[in-house]
Amino acid sequence: MKCRYCPRRLRTAESRARGYGLICGRKLGLIPPSAPRQRGTTTPVTTVALPDIHPNQTTIPIQPELPKE
Repeated sequence: MKCRYCPRRLRTAESRARGYGLICGRKLGLIPPSAPRQRGTTTPVTTVALPDIHPNQTTIPIQPELPKE
């Protein structure tokens, strides 16, 4: 089955049911554009030094603290 607006073949069952593909649907405003992905909010992690560390052992921070602006 071909798209009713262009010569492309319709490959998905959803496109065949509509009669047009995703590209033509978006170009003609029949299908809304996909929403952009949103990044989750991140909170800065502060390092914590524990007092139970051996004197010859050095601590390595998991995530460095970001400078405050």
